[in-house]
Amino acid sequence: MTTSTPERSLCESFPRLAANGGGLDVGELERLRARARRFAEEHVRPRALEIDRRTDEDPSWFDWDLVRAGVEHGMLGFMIPKPAGGGGARCTQSSVVMEELCAACPGIALIFGAHALGFSPLLLGGPSQWDGVLADLIASERTGEPLLMACAITEPEAGTDVEDPDLLTRARITSHARRVPGGFRLNGAKRFISNGSVARWITLLMPTDPRRPLETWTCFLLDTRSEGFAVARVEHKMGQRACPAAELTFNEVFVPDEQVVSREGDGAGATMIVLASSRPPVGAIATGIARGAYERLLGWLEEDRAARGMLERQHVQLALAHMEEDIHLARQAYMDAATELEHTALGAVMSNPGARALEHVPASIRRRAHVRGWLTSDRARDATIALLHRGTSDRAMTRSLALSSLAKARGGDVAMRVTGAALELVGLRAGPVRAELEKLWRDAKLTQIYEGTNQLNRLEVYRGLCRSETISCLPPVGRS
Repeated sequence: MTTSTPERSLCESFPRLAANGGGLDVGELERLRARARRFAEEHVRPRALEIDRRTDEDPSWFDWDLVRAGVEHGMLGFMIPKPAGGGGARCTQSSVVMEELCAACPGIALIFGAHALGFSPLLLGGPSQWDGVLADLIASERTGEPLLMACAITEPEAGTDVEDPDLLTRARITSHARRVPGGFRLNGAKRFISNGSVARWITLLMPTDPRRPLETWTCFLLDTRSEGFAVARVEHKMGQRACPAAELTFNEVFVPDEQVVSREGDGAGATMIVLASSRPPVGAIATGIARGAYERLLGWLEEDRAARGMLERQHVQLALAHMEEDIHLARQAYMDAATELEHTALGAVMSNPGARALEHVPASIRRRAHVRGWLTSDRARDATIALLHRGTSDRAMTRSLALSSLAKARGGDVAMRVTGAALELVGLRAGPVRAELEKLWRDAKLTQIYEGTNQLNRLEVYRGLCRSETISCLPPVGRS
């Protein structure tokens, strides 16, 4: 069944863009969204139910052909910085793309979203990361055998706890990294890691001193071919099954010093910045799920004989209006959060003349031994941290995190409400459409849980907006 819902322009979806563009290249964003929509229509929705069925039977099954199709539509590399060969898109663009993909299938979309989350900590490293794994990811796409990434934070006994500085101090952390000559040895486990069983590289966070997790929380870049790394199991999920969630174990896994992301002990602040940039896309994931349910419901009401006469009933009209209202406001929430992050919290950092100038230095020069040596040195890392402090503040990042948390929590609740209401309206009469709506309802629940539960996200809203508190988000200057 096709949907009769007319496609809306970005300016219709986000009225603020009609006034001044919100600082965005609206035309380029429209083209990116159209590319995502084509991929969703041609590859994602037609395969969604079959992939959901196969992964229910075997959670370890993974559709690499779909990932390759995503590469052809630019869905893997568009968030990677341009100097590394990617599209250079940011939070706003990522959010718009995720809504489009999730209106078709959130599980498939999560493969690409978890990949972007995996390399997000590397973006904080600036130029030092452009010619390493990020460039390798782009190179792999050109060969037709793309590499995926994942981000590992949560543990068997510490989930949401590890995504908040106050809770981290009391969390039951069982993993740890021990310094050895030339690097660290990692031990422990991470659980519910999206893409964990299929990723080639993983960014993961562990304390170097389990007694002081907040002060020693450190981000590592892990090669999954490393000795001592294993996938313990792949979870049997209720929703978003196309993207595997795995438990990963680490037994004396060696990570060299050059694969410590930023600096030892900077992980807690980096997590806050990453969450401020990842929660708007999660709000968009939830918005896309709600939109997908709404569009399928409306198409069924308009086209299916079993629904004849229902659109003339006022209670159905009111239900549809309520859905439209919820979706519109959830969309504005994630766009507000993405705009705040890009133009207020990090705007001065991203527009810094020195940083922009480095983007124009050819890769052939950046890769020279002496240049590469400086870019990866402690001095360069300290300079990157100093740039963050000049361009933003803990208070600005706290507010950005609060708005991102608001968008995530609001979107998750809207997704559950709209999918549930759609199922109630179609009853048992909708045939294939009901199967899609049931899947979207199952998919929606996860949006209230990952990236921190909605309860934690609302605590961030309370602290950052209601109380105007300040969280320490920026890593300290001069730690090296």
